[in-house]
Amino acid sequence: MRIILDTDKKTITVPWNYQAKLDEYNKMVMEISGDESKKKSFKGYIDEIWKECMADSDKCLVTGKKPGTK
Repeated sequence: MRIILDTDKKTITVPWNYQAKLDEYNKMVMEISGDESKKKSFKGYIDEIWKECMADSDKCLVTGKKPGTK
């Protein structure tokens, strides 16, 4: 799932079906663990992924291609 952080506009853009995907994830968590504390919120999920990527930025940082190149 692609999530776009725009540092100029200070916005986070998520896919149109983001909430449905998060709901499905949380449903699966409850079926497997039954533990409400393991469910993800919008903020919690974004924070978790951000921290994971920042902890290993050598692996996670992707530089976009220069416009006009293939």
